[in-house]
Amino acid sequence: MAMVNIRNLRTVLLYLAPMVMFAQPRLQMQSVVDWGMVTPSGSLTKQQSVSYRVPLKNIGDKTLVVSSVRPQCGCTSAPLERDTLQPGEETSMNITLTLPAGSGVIDKYVTVFCNDSAKSHVLKLRAEVQRPLQLSSSFLGFNQGMVGQPTRSKIELISNIDDEVRITVEPKTQGLTVVGPSVLTLRKGLALPIEVEYVPAKAGTFKVELLLRTSLPDYETIDVSGFGMADPSVK
Repeated sequence: MAMVNIRNLRTVLLYLAPMVMFAQPRLQMQSVVDWGMVTPSGSLTKQQSVSYRVPLKNIGDKTLVVSSVRPQCGCTSAPLERDTLQPGEETSMNITLTLPAGSGVIDKYVTVFCNDSAKSHVLKLRAEVQRPLQLSSSFLGFNQGMVGQPTRSKIELISNIDDEVRITVEPKTQGLTVVGPSVLTLRKGLALPIEVEYVPAKAGTFKVELLLRTSLPDYETIDVSGFGMADPSVK
């Protein structure tokens, strides 16, 4: 029976151990996407977004498998081009972040789960939204009304630019009227209230449309919808 050289066997095992230990996948991915200051143009009530292509690379020496990608909320999508990477291979995650209706800093997170030793990797998304004009709400919400009786709703418009902006308020729905002056001047930092009144013609839910015309380029017209419910009139 052949004798095993214990010393040589130990030497071989010590040599192989690091190779076995470090034979694993490893995901390389940036940790932050910062769009900086974002100034959307166009409609204040239409959804707008920013995008970014995030590279992912397997810098390990075994197959990397991404099991799932979980955005923090529905305002973010992050589809992968590929979910399996051989050593040295790359793919991309295509980030789309829907911007809020208002101004301010927005922070969101996307978590990538995979089979490397870390198990999960977090990507932080940041943007500072600065809208030249900002509505306090994307729609007009009316109180419970009654057929033939007026019900009111109010929103505020705020300017973040130095120049004065001229606003003309135009109802587009029959039965909708402006409470107060229909031509207004908007100044930086001041909230300009816009109040309207509607007289429902029939019971049930109703929808109205309001048009704001402005002197600001790229924001010449702003469409605002309103919603409410009217009860039958009391006889």
